[in-house]
Amino acid sequence: MAYEARPSATFNYALAGACVLLSLLGFVAAGVIPSESTRVGGTYPLVGWSIVAGCFVAALEFLRRAMRRGLRLRLDEKGVLVPAHSPETVPWAALAGVQPLRLGVQRIVRFALRDPELYPPAGAFRRAVGKADSALGFGHFGANITYCQPGMAELLATVRHYRPDLVESTHWA
Repeated sequence: MAYEARPSATFNYALAGACVLLSLLGFVAAGVIPSESTRVGGTYPLVGWSIVAGCFVAALEFLRRAMRRGLRLRLDEKGVLVPAHSPETVPWAALAGVQPLRLGVQRIVRFALRDPELYPPAGAFRRAVGKADSALGFGHFGANITYCQPGMAELLATVRHYRPDLVESTHWA
């Protein structure tokens, strides 16, 4: 039983399309698309073109995300792999706990390590963030799986399959 979280391409394509549709408001404000309000109140080219530019930049970002189908998180018999944290798989035995977080629409899973020095994050920034997160009680590393397929329920089922004690654990190193 393996779990792999990857970003949803469909969702990102839908967001890109919504941004393109939203840019129509910018075309109206700039006067490119005539409307009653622009005939009576005049046009606002700076505002309109700023809206268009912002919407197209956002649309391009969502298209970039849709095309990058990289792995966010993998759970398998070897352990936990979070490529953003480290290219190494952390074995199940090295984990002290798992904490699923639901922050508004965000779905985040955090992992606590028994000995964080054995599995340091790649890069100075990740090391600093990991220390701050563990000091605040959020474990040593994690992954944001918001809008990824499959979701949190499947992730927790996989953790229960390999290490049932981790899901119920409240121990944070």
